[in-house]
Amino acid sequence: MPDVLGDLLRCAERLPDGIFTPRDVRVWPGDDLAHLASLGVLAEHKPASEIWYDGCDHECAVPNSGFEKHPDDPDRLICVHRCLYGCGLVLLEPRDFEQWRFSLLGLARAVASAIGAAGTVVEDVPGRVVLVGTTSIGGQASELFLGLGLSRTDAAVAVAAAGRLAASEHPVVLSVGVKPGDIWSGGARPRTAVLAEHARLDRDGIRLDLAGAFPATGIIEIKPDSWLTVTQAGELLKQDLPWLTPKKANARVSKAAGEERFRTNGKKGAGRRIDRDSFSTWRLQQRDKDLEAEG
Repeated sequence: MPDVLGDLLRCAERLPDGIFTPRDVRVWPGDDLAHLASLGVLAEHKPASEIWYDGCDHECAVPNSGFEKHPDDPDRLICVHRCLYGCGLVLLEPRDFEQWRFSLLGLARAVASAIGAAGTVVEDVPGRVVLVGTTSIGGQASELFLGLGLSRTDAAVAVAAAGRLAASEHPVVLSVGVKPGDIWSGGARPRTAVLAEHARLDRDGIRLDLAGAFPATGIIEIKPDSWLTVTQAGELLKQDLPWLTPKKANARVSKAAGEERFRTNGKKGAGRRIDRDSFSTWRLQQRDKDLEAEG
């Protein structure tokens, strides 16, 4: 069976405008094309103004000159083209000019659903970097990002503009269809993998092997102390919500700890300690809620 999703992801890397023509999708089963559209990975785009006719040895260009009713079948719309290379009259239908637009945001939502990611899918750099959400990778809560065009000449610029990626404490990046280039500058480099190599399309949606993409060996960062004080947690929260005063940040953390929104050592007051990983998940949710309220 053809790897339709892998083909699509690799092809998306080669299309700067993200537009798939009938030639790009002709080898995919029609049901898979419709399935990708239902998942939001592809969306219908305006018809092509011109296509290449594969039935001609010279692959002549056929303009979209409009459609008329077939003289013998009024329910059928056709575009009539006269081939100059000997093919004679060529009849084409509206579907021959259909185009589809790739959506990185739609793909991220499908991936988030596939892995049960926590948080909200958010564009970090429109069309290039998307935060999928928080998930457990190798036993560690990590923020998962999707990146498109990470081998292009402007990839380093796109990544440098990704504020959420830069601020993430434990980021992992799935490059859509190609291995990322040498685009990381300064600081720690996120763990990366190629989505096309680890994702498959099935009837329920996208199936993603995260364990295969990010093997446990060498992934978990061992820290001498995995617990945070309320003050330390408040300082981390302020990195995402800089409009909070230290007092208000600590109060929000303490209130959430009392409501068991993340794991703690069960103590109160100065002895309270907060689990770093579960706090990171809650922290992401707070950031998304405040951003949504602003919008």
